Amino acid sequence: MPPALDHFCGSVFWNTSLLQRPDADLPLCFEQTVLVWVPLGFLWLFAPWHLLSLCKSSAKKYSRTRLYLAKQALTGLLLLTAVTELVFTLAEDLGSPGPAGQSPAVHYTNPVLYTLTWVLVLLLHDARRRCLRRDCGLLFLFWMLSLMCGIFPLQTLIRRALQGPIPDVPRFSLFLLSYGLQLVLTVTSTFSDIAPETAEAARKNPEVTASFLSSITFGWYSRMVWKGHRKPLEMEDLWELRDQDRTQPVSVAFERHMQAELRRARRALEHRHHRRRNHPADAEHRNGLAPAQSRDVLVLEEKPKKNRRKQPGVADPSRDFPRRWLFKVLIRSFSGNLLRSVAFKLVHDLLVFASPQLLKALIAFVADPGAFAWQGYLYAVLLFVAALAQSFCLQQYFQLCFSLGLSVRTALMAAVYKKALTVSSATRKESTVGETVNLMSVDAQRFMDLTNFVHQLWSSPLQIALSIAFLWAELGPAVLAGLGVMVLLIPVNAVLATKARAIQMKNMKNKDERMKIMTEILSGVKILKLFAWEPSFERRVGGIRERELKGLLHFTYLQAVSFFIFTCAPFLVSVASFAVFVLVDESNMLDAQKAFTSISLFNVLRFPLAILPMVISTLVQTSVSAERLEWYLGGDDLDTSAIRHDPIPGSAVRFSEASFAWDQDAGPAVKRVTLDVAPGCLVAVVGAVGSGKSSLVSAMLGEMENIHGHINIQGSLAYVPQQAWIQNATLKDNILFGSALDEARYQRVLQACALLPDLELLPARDLTEIGEKGINLSGGQKQRVSLARAVYSEADIYLLDDPLSAVDAHVGKHLFEHVLGPEGLLRDKTRILVTHGISFLPRTDKIVVLVDGAVSEHGSYGALLASGGAFAQYLSTYGGQEQHKPEGQATSKWHGWAAGSGGVPVALGLLPEGAVTFPHWGPALC
Repeated sequence: MPPALDHFCGSVFWNTSLLQRPDADLPLCFEQTVLVWVPLGFLWLFAPWHLLSLCKSSAKKYSRTRLYLAKQALTGLLLLTAVTELVFTLAEDLGSPGPAGQSPAVHYTNPVLYTLTWVLVLLLHDARRRCLRRDCGLLFLFWMLSLMCGIFPLQTLIRRALQGPIPDVPRFSLFLLSYGLQLVLTVTSTFSDIAPETAEAARKNPEVTASFLSSITFGWYSRMVWKGHRKPLEMEDLWELRDQDRTQPVSVAFERHMQAELRRARRALEHRHHRRRNHPADAEHRNGLAPAQSRDVLVLEEKPKKNRRKQPGVADPSRDFPRRWLFKVLIRSFSGNLLRSVAFKLVHDLLVFASPQLLKALIAFVADPGAFAWQGYLYAVLLFVAALAQSFCLQQYFQLCFSLGLSVRTALMAAVYKKALTVSSATRKESTVGETVNLMSVDAQRFMDLTNFVHQLWSSPLQIALSIAFLWAELGPAVLAGLGVMVLLIPVNAVLATKARAIQMKNMKNKDERMKIMTEILSGVKILKLFAWEPSFERRVGGIRERELKGLLHFTYLQAVSFFIFTCAPFLVSVASFAVFVLVDESNMLDAQKAFTSISLFNVLRFPLAILPMVISTLVQTSVSAERLEWYLGGDDLDTSAIRHDPIPGSAVRFSEASFAWDQDAGPAVKRVTLDVAPGCLVAVVGAVGSGKSSLVSAMLGEMENIHGHINIQGSLAYVPQQAWIQNATLKDNILFGSALDEARYQRVLQACALLPDLELLPARDLTEIGEKGINLSGGQKQRVSLARAVYSEADIYLLDDPLSAVDAHVGKHLFEHVLGPEGLLRDKTRILVTHGISFLPRTDKIVVLVDGAVSEHGSYGALLASGGAFAQYLSTYGGQEQHKPEGQATSKWHGWAAGSGGVPVALGLLPEGAVTFPHWGPALC
């Protein structure tokens, strides 16, 4: 190969003697081939993959910017220099006939390669403009590699020019021009090429459009640092998240992998149950878990411990649920960032050992009087480059790990939040609000903390092994003494980790109990103060917190012992190794080269030995959190198969022999309901307290266990609960609830829900911040905000669970007339109104009467009144209460009542015409 290259270049490819002198230099053929082909080969190797990804991109075409035009112009000049050099070589050979005048092949090959490469760069620039919002790193790396490789021929040409006349002026001039253009192009590639179409995206988050150099050096973040230096940062100063960092894409990927792994884990659980049933020795597990009792009770109510299921995080062999699937889901969901961080960490760990070897070579250079000066400069430059590369890899590794940790925390919080909305009644009874809050806050945070340093689990052993290997090369078998010290410390760490896990499990139980009590205290703080229960609850919370702090103190003691041992470990290892090395053989001399190199390696060894116990401690805590999350997320969900959405003409809601219960083991709260509600009807659901009205609504929402039958619902649902739910946000945000603002519709909703007078009383009208649980609103105001939210949503079907009970009579009349009634905003919508009042019943289309969870009768107001059944008894019971309302709550003229025989109220001429009878299905209600 070298003789062929010698003929190709017309000179020697490699000559070692050129390096064995003070003014060392590389052979000209080597500079014309290897140093030219390496950067060009790098670009041609990766450019096809880059162009392929650009072709698959769905991004739109962006405008031509000045920076883009400048890059294309500079690349065009480079193309011109390559063509000029090729033309010059041809002209030179044509002007000098004969074999002796022929130029070497390299003078033809390199200009042709450069010409093709500059055409490729032009294509890459244009493809980037069409498909990407930011510059690609491929071209920046190519320019940097080309500049570094071009330094050697540049210094060779400059040195020859200084020594005498320039032998080849045209090629010398073309090379200088080409190198200068490449230098300018390198500088231009460090700037962000922001088109007008991406200016808004750059303003929202400059990371999206940052250049490659700005991305790897985090230069795009400097603007935020300077802003924070000038003034305290506020929420408005923060940038928006990138699309890939938002909750929706992160949670969707996690959910997809979680469902797949959960199916496998549940199959494995069923297999274990099958094996236990076939082994009499496991009779205590034969029947599975016993029905667990609810812990979602008042704080003051205590239950026998034997009837309570142990809380998650506490070891209990009877608690059987899908296990060991969460870590697999996390690895599969975030494998991209995980593998990239592994690559950066691996490169960093290998570069760490370059510095001791370079230090060893530098010490040897200083000790050698015959060494050339350029060798010392080379070692110094390599030390700088190694440190620079280490820093770059380490910072990229940390950035990827922190981003990964944030994604993991986001996915877990979203999964727990979604699970809380879909969890079955049985699982909901076995977990409290405090436990759920802890899962989203404490346990998810534990995973984030572990993710930041999880690679130390393999990186630390790798660094320890390589350190010992290099130390063996320096100290020989004496390093085994230091290794023995480390081996002796491993059992100590195992014992400390086991005790730490036990303490952590017990501490999480205390934390759950404290969070449960604090949630109850904050929810009922008014009752607490009225009954002067503060001292009692204070003692109770204080006792739990004292146990929690005691556990934390013991855990901290264990951590302190662990950190002390492993902080001293490097010193113990180095002392043992040096002592054995000197004492084992009198010929062993601890000179400067051996001592400094060994100390440098021991310093490398110190970090993995110090960080490993901390990572193990975090892993112990995270394993407890993983078990708790697996228990909660692996629980059963509500069976939504009973809620169907089949298209049935003339029916909005249809119950088909539907029976629902709050628990599979409990009796049904909704019994064999067969009902059909037509679109656009106002149906009132009435009945005594505890008759199942709210359960009927919950069944339609899919919150109950299906026993028999099903419900068919066509269209979207909006739900107004009896107890209003208010967000800690502005009043406008509470009403919009994430929907786009339609000002006309928004104003109509405010007027219909009687909120305009209330806006005048609020300091910032509808932009007033509403406190937690609507603390700065009255009960009626909260109910009207909840109703306005549902009305603004423009749903097809409205489920209204007694929304008028919290408002005054005149406000209730306004809401019925302008929202719920035949002339209200929802007149064309299907409305199912659960109510205890009777004043609005004559204006409803149909009435459903519930008795003990079953439909006793249904029909129009007049028909039910005339039948003298359960509805008449209901009116008899509550009609007298309606008559004796205070004057301020008097019903309107069309709600008047007169007492008939037997105390049954008789409507004054309000019987609807044409009462309808109902067969099995009959016509739909209304």
